[in-house]
Amino acid sequence: MNSPGGRRQEAAGPRGRRAHRPREQDRDVQLSKALSYALRHGALKLGLPMRADGFVPLDALLQLPQFCGFSAEDVRRVVDTNQKQRFALQPGDPSTGPLIRANQGHSLQVPELELMPLETPQALPLTLVHGTFWRHWPSILLKGLSCRGRTHIHLAPGLPGDPGVISGIRPNCEVAVFIDGPLALAGKSLSLAGDEETERQRGPKHSARGKRMTQQ
Repeated sequence: MNSPGGRRQEAAGPRGRRAHRPREQDRDVQLSKALSYALRHGALKLGLPMRADGFVPLDALLQLPQFCGFSAEDVRRVVDTNQKQRFALQPGDPSTGPLIRANQGHSLQVPELELMPLETPQALPLTLVHGTFWRHWPSILLKGLSCRGRTHIHLAPGLPGDPGVISGIRPNCEVAVFIDGPLALAGKSLSLAGDEETERQRGPKHSARGKRMTQQ
């Protein structure tokens, strides 16, 4: 029979072994959020030299106070392991060094983001879905989808967990809004970000239907 002290030591052991990994994950989450803000929304305010394609020098980014304690290796790990492929790195040239950008989700104007135009109904994914929450549904019914300060509306080619759905819809969304693709295409341009996410520019209302999301 174990003594109370023994039970405390036994219980503390697994917690101690598990504690290191969550701390590392927390740092990666912190870094990912800081990258998202700087590269999607705050580059100009932060004084970062952003190119027309959204890339900024990694060295300049890491000099900002919010990145104190993070290294280029930390950034590369977060970029490589991000399941939603939010960021991209490229070598750059000797004058800039490595460059980094957010692949989508900008509120800043990024005129050369390299989105692929979808110009015909045949080019559209079979399904177009926008994930949202119940608090936004009355406004969507009344006014249609809104960019809400960003430059595009994110659409996914399916629901969370479907094959090929990497980004474009939050896994915790409560409502899935199914878009009439050809009608949306007739109203405003649609583009493909990467290989899995469709982005719709600002525009008028378009036909949509909502479906409540349920947890399995």
